[in-house]
Amino acid sequence: MSRHLLGDAAMHQFITEGHVAVQADYPPLFHKTVYDNLESVIGEEGNPGNNILPRIPEIQQVYEHPAVAGALTSILGPGYLMHPHRYCHLNIPGSKGQNWHKDDYVFDQNVRRHRCRWVMAFYYPQNVTEEMGPTGVMPRTQYHNTISSNNAAEATEPAKALCGKAGTVSIVNFDSWHRATPNASDKKRYMLKFQFTRMQEPDSPSWHNEASVWHPANNDPHPDLSEAVW
Repeated sequence: MSRHLLGDAAMHQFITEGHVAVQADYPPLFHKTVYDNLESVIGEEGNPGNNILPRIPEIQQVYEHPAVAGALTSILGPGYLMHPHRYCHLNIPGSKGQNWHKDDYVFDQNVRRHRCRWVMAFYYPQNVTEEMGPTGVMPRTQYHNTISSNNAAEATEPAKALCGKAGTVSIVNFDSWHRATPNASDKKRYMLKFQFTRMQEPDSPSWHNEASVWHPANNDPHPDLSEAVW
């Protein structure tokens, strides 16, 4: 497990930007099987919501992949918990996307935490390009209760499209502003959103920590907070 923990640079990115991506690099056939099963289950039964995992149990292997588990351990510490709420987001061709939003905490108080205790892990079972309507995030907004506008056409903050090949898992601070972007392609875009939470307070770094001091990022809007989280 130790060789799959995030290093200082990746943790620096997560703390500052609010997201980091890793690869569940199983053979392409694995991800195709997940995709095909999603097509079958959702096409024949509708979206099963929280029951997506028992309906397609192979998904568990994604979140148990050493790179994914190592990243989650780095951010949330050992003994983190997979929350029972999860959802498969299907972005169909021609969709207009969503407004910017923060998710609510399911079965928990709707509070925000400056120290990350909860993350979303977005898994793509297919290659996702920018035109396919990937999830978009507003980097460095995980500590902001408001933004310039929820309307994507009017918001002035810089945004990032979380694209990637099949097997990409983007781990995002739960409090980050995010949305589904418009799907301008002729392909469906599946994204599986699972949630994970820390179960014990840290007493030492749980990632592969080598640096003894925090080096603030350029233009970090809250450098003291980032250093405190580090």
